[in-house]
Amino acid sequence: MNDGKIIIDRIMQEADKEIQVILGQGKKEADAILKAAQEKARKEKESYRKRAEEEARKAHAKEVSGAEMEAKKSLLQEKQAILSEVIDEAKTRLEQLPDEEYAKVIGGMLDRLDPAEGKEIIVSEKDHSRLAAVIAEKGLVLSDETREIDGGFIVKNGDIEYNYSFEAIIMVEKEEIQQTAAKILF
Repeated sequence: MNDGKIIIDRIMQEADKEIQVILGQGKKEADAILKAAQEKARKEKESYRKRAEEEARKAHAKEVSGAEMEAKKSLLQEKQAILSEVIDEAKTRLEQLPDEEYAKVIGGMLDRLDPAEGKEIIVSEKDHSRLAAVIAEKGLVLSDETREIDGGFIVKNGDIEYNYSFEAIIMVEKEEIQQTAAKILF
């Protein structure tokens, strides 16, 4: 019976050794799997971090770009407001010139007209008397008709009228006036 016990003990020892070998291999495989999983997790974490940083950079750049655009838009609006004020001020100064200077300005404008016959010059009621002499001097006819214009005149040639009021000139030439004023101011 002793022999049976020795055989059983030996089988048990061999089994223990085999169990230890299997456990060792299992631990090595588990360690390798764990190490691979940790490496994969580290790489994914790094990848997510890089993507998050890139998204943050893009969001920051977008915010900065938006803020710069708003600043440029506000600056442009301010410049346009200043230009409008300058144009309005220039128009007001023209309208408020002393009679002699105003007549010179209007005379200069009349000099640039095509000298066709039959032209009548229509002015505002307030300009009728102060421009009569300069209009006659230029060989044109001052109309008895008046218009509600702030300054300047209207040329009537038969049924056709050409508006040279300050308001009309500014409206037609506004873009060029703004460009010239912008160069001077800014």
